[in-house]
Amino acid sequence: MISFGSTNPMSAPATTPRVVVEALMHRAELASVELKEARQHGLRTAILAVISGVLLLLGGFCATFALAAAVWNRDDRGLILGLVTVGYLVAAGILAFLAARRLKTWKPFSESARQFREDSACIQDIFNSTGR
Repeated sequence: MISFGSTNPMSAPATTPRVVVEALMHRAELASVELKEARQHGLRTAILAVISGVLLLLGGFCATFALAAAVWNRDDRGLILGLVTVGYLVAAGILAFLAARRLKTWKPFSESARQFREDSACIQDIFNSTGR
């Protein structure tokens, strides 16, 4: 603990390692919390993506069968079903792009990394001021 009688508690050589260890322990706790949050975020995103994909697949089957039944007697049924297939492929491409962009912009452990950089700068200042 820091003594109230000391004028500059950070300048004492014995307290510097303790402060560094305590700071690292606090940062490890933060990283642990962020890891838990990252797992939850990833799991929820994966579950939503799977459910969305299954529902989209089922909806696509139903819509395609309904459309095929509606246009089966027409001469241009191949063109119509081909255009629907192209629409499915375009929608799948857009969804894949959005998922990839979401993964690229996600920054796990951003707060821990920021605080580790601040801690590192602070520790560097402490060592520079004590003459080490």
